[in-house]
Amino acid sequence: MSSSEQRPSRTGAPDTALERTLFGAQVRECLPASSQLIARRLHDLLRAALRDGAFASGRLPSEAELMAQYQASRDVVREALDLLRNAGLIERRRGVGTVPVRAEYLVAGALPPEGRSLEEHLALGRISPRLLHWAWVPATRVIADHLDGIAVSDDCLCIEYVLLLDQRPIGLFTNYLRAPEAARVDLTIFREDFYSLLHAGGIDFTAFDVGLQAARADDYAAALLHVLPGEPVLLLEQTIRNHDGQAIDYALGTCRSEIQLRIGAIPRIDLTGTLPR
Repeated sequence: MSSSEQRPSRTGAPDTALERTLFGAQVRECLPASSQLIARRLHDLLRAALRDGAFASGRLPSEAELMAQYQASRDVVREALDLLRNAGLIERRRGVGTVPVRAEYLVAGALPPEGRSLEEHLALGRISPRLLHWAWVPATRVIADHLDGIAVSDDCLCIEYVLLLDQRPIGLFTNYLRAPEAARVDLTIFREDFYSLLHAGGIDFTAFDVGLQAARADDYAAALLHVLPGEPVLLLEQTIRNHDGQAIDYALGTCRSEIQLRIGAIPRIDLTGTLPR
C-alpha cells in the first residue's frame, strides 16, 4: 500500500487556524472606526434631546457649541448631524442654523387615569380618531385565545381607526372588544380615543399587556399613516384587562416611527422566594 493510500487526503479539508485568521480579518474590516462609534453615540444623545424638546429656541446649538458641550471633534459632530439629517430629523437652513424638521413623541405606556382622556394624559396636542370600520365579527382563533370567556365564532366588536394627533396620523389600530363590553359602547360618541369610549360605556378596565416589534410599513398602513411603503414602523399588540384580570379587548396596531412608548418603572422580580428550600 502506498503512502497516499495509507493516509487520507487532506485536499479540501479546512485549515482551522488559517480560517480563523481570515475570519478575524473580515470581521475587523466590518467594524466601524472608533470615530464612527463616537458619532453614533452623539447621534443617540442628540436624538433623545430632540425627543425631549431640549431645543426650545427651535434650533440646535452650533457645531462649535456641540463640540464644547460633548467634548467631541468637529468631524464627529458633523457625522452625528449627518445621521440625524439622513433620518429626516433635522435640516440646515441658511441664516437660521440647524433646526428640527420632524417631531418625535414620547408616549406614556400607562393607561390614562380615570376621568382623563388620552389627550390630557399625553399632553402632546389634539387627539382624535378617524373611524375606518365598526362591525360585529366572529372571533377567530387568535382573537379567542386573547380574550377571556370568548370561544371561536363568538361575536365581538371590531373597531378599526387611525389615531390623529393635531390631524396628523400617528397610529393605525384594530380593536376586538368582547360582546358584554361591546354592547355598552356607542359609535356616535367615539370622538376622542378608545379609552374614553370605554369610560363612556362604564366599562371597567385597570391594566393592559403590551408587546412591541419593529417592522416596515406595508402599502395599506403606509397610505393611512402618510409614510412610504417600507418605512420603519412600530407594531403594537395590546390586551386590556378589567379589575378581575379578565382580558376584555385585544388590539393590533401600527405606529409611525416617531413614537417612543415609555413603559415606566418595571419592578425587579425576586426569584429566590420561589426556589425550594
